[in-house]
Amino acid sequence: MMPVRALLVRSHTVSTALRYSRPATFSPLIRYFSDVDGPKQRLVKVKKKEKKGKGSDGGRSRDVEILIACLDAPKSKPPPADDEELQRREQILKNYTVGKFRQHNQENHDLTCKLKLKQHAMKMLPKNSKLREKALEIDNTMPPRWRKMPTWTPPIPGFDPSEFMIQEE
Repeated sequence: MMPVRALLVRSHTVSTALRYSRPATFSPLIRYFSDVDGPKQRLVKVKKKEKKGKGSDGGRSRDVEILIACLDAPKSKPPPADDEELQRREQILKNYTVGKFRQHNQENHDLTCKLKLKQHAMKMLPKNSKLREKALEIDNTMPPRWRKMPTWTPPIPGFDPSEFMIQEE
């Protein structure tokens, strides 16, 4: 079965190659249906000269240019610190590191103590009792909606969230 071609082929080598699915080089004897005048000639495109504008880059507005200039501005570096200042900064860093290490250890110690006390209390409950079963039961319920949650900002005075709640009917 021959493939349908949109070309008029005058060369026997091309049609034979198409028949046997071999790659063929097309000769200048191939013409398209739209070529009434003959083969098309390649046109060399001339590049247009760019117009020099008043500093506008690609049609950007002045505000965008100012914003880009601000973002691309070189960052100023602080002056180098002297030896005394470097020693002071090093001491501050050491004190901060030691303080954070102690804080971390205190928090972990506190949690470990609480877990050990909880496990000990659960061991002390009488075996095969409802109280022990209830203590070992895992509670997956969410906290109540009325409970105050910690937030980063103080509450807005006079704000009533019930005005913005969606009521189900």
